Amino acid sequence: MGLENINVVGAIAGAVAAMAIGSLWYSPWLFAARWQALVGKSDEELGNPMAAMAVAGLMFVLMGAGMSWIIPNDATIGIGMMWGFIGFWGFALPATVVNGVFERRPWSLMAIYLGYLLVSMLVMAAVITFLGG
Repeated sequence: MGLENINVVGAIAGAVAAMAIGSLWYSPWLFAARWQALVGKSDEELGNPMAAMAVAGLMFVLMGAGMSWIIPNDATIGIGMMWGFIGFWGFALPATVVNGVFERRPWSLMAIYLGYLLVSMLVMAAVITFLGG
């Protein structure tokens, strides 16, 4: 399996989906206030989020490219989502927890991060699979 297996359109569409989920996840309707309290930052300290969102978008395109590389082109959406879960379980979950425990972050903060990553990775995998793996 070479790099020709990467579905660029799927990777970009999956990244857009992950960013849309993040816009809701970290909105005042869901976890914005709790997240901000747990990271201990004021609105002034956080400033304009556009640069951070640009970096996040780029990282999600890279994540989508990696997912589209491992998801078989003929996979069903269920199989694609299985690969999204495996990516979460094997990479995102351990990396987030390792960083969080060394930074002495509260488990509730890690739960916000991990919930977002799990939902985003499952949706991203579904979008990529729908668009051809």
